[in-house]
Amino acid sequence: MDDLLATIVADALDQAVELIDLDAVRAEVWASDLVALAAETGPDGIDRLIDALAETGGAAAAAALWAIDAVADGVDLSDPALEPAPGWADDLLTSTCEGAWLLRERRGVSAAFRFVDNADDRHVVIVDLVPTPDNGAGAETIGEVAVGPTDLLDVLDEPGVGISGESTAAPELAERVARAVRGTDEPSSSFVANGRLVLARLSDFGIDDLEPPVWVEPAVPDGPEADPEADQWARQVLDRALGAQPEATPEAVAQAASTLRTAAADHAPLARWLAASDGPVDLDEPDLAVVTAALAATVSPADLAPLGPASRAAVVELEWADWLGVAIGLVRAGVGASTDPDALVDHINRCPEVTSTIPKADRARVSWALAVCTDPWEPLGLVADGKLTTFGVAALPAFLRSAWGG
Repeated sequence: MDDLLATIVADALDQAVELIDLDAVRAEVWASDLVALAAETGPDGIDRLIDALAETGGAAAAAALWAIDAVADGVDLSDPALEPAPGWADDLLTSTCEGAWLLRERRGVSAAFRFVDNADDRHVVIVDLVPTPDNGAGAETIGEVAVGPTDLLDVLDEPGVGISGESTAAPELAERVARAVRGTDEPSSSFVANGRLVLARLSDFGIDDLEPPVWVEPAVPDGPEADPEADQWARQVLDRALGAQPEATPEAVAQAASTLRTAAADHAPLARWLAASDGPVDLDEPDLAVVTAALAATVSPADLAPLGPASRAAVVELEWADWLGVAIGLVRAGVGASTDPDALVDHINRCPEVTSTIPKADRARVSWALAVCTDPWEPLGLVADGKLTTFGVAALPAFLRSAWGG
């Protein structure tokens, strides 16, 4: 057994000691992730994991094998060594769907399902549906996947969270998720980890033709090549349309810079925009330089490698004309303007300085990309409760000029 698989087995045995006292749902989630890890060790990784646990023996190994059998083939449950079965064994794969919702928020839509098993334990599966331009209008892939307690849906009752839920027919929503599974070539890590559990739940709707997702190292696309003439033209359009704008207050800039420095210290996702900026920027530089560099990277990153797959795809999706329409429309609308992605697409389509428009077939994808690239605006203070702030009015033209070589 190679070192990587040996480590996976050792960790599994340590965790399985606690697994014995859990429940069927958490056992299935745990096994889904474990099997995905084993699959990464090679074509026979899952079989070798099962063999290693069977050879180890003991209550922990037996519990692990019972859980694995729920999401993968190859476990011999007739083996006397697997007795007595854990208390949750009879509840494995007994979950049935009792509700489904289509969730909408600024980044797009997600499918949410609530399940209940024989032990009357309930859990929720939430699957992000990401629009893709590759396979025609309406095509989607799987984004992030979350599995957890029903509390995950409590957010729908909280005011101001920007998420709405629409109860929908579960079989139709399951088919939509299945189509997205088939169209996903580079699954997210959370989809890989929860993939076998997702497939098990979809089988409750008679969908049994799906292959478990396998981790693929995401390809880093080449960023758009700089075009100095186009950048200069974009700056000129921006300046003619908006004229001189008031500068951001030092206090707002300092707060945004502090947020970025904290994110960098904590290795938070927000700091990826700093790493992708031209340089990347030195955190000891003045506050304005730090903030401008991170925001400019959302439009024109110097390096796509530090960004996650969603951010890379979003940056490549958007063009300078899109950003012109967004910035000119928002600044003209002023403080309090909605920064909902659909509203941003409307600004693009209605901007007199931008001759191109977003066709209906591309609207969902552009809206999603704008949601990803404007995600830093709220934590940095450009947006509050989905509305443009005074700082946002000042910062938008400034960081666009920087992104375009100004």
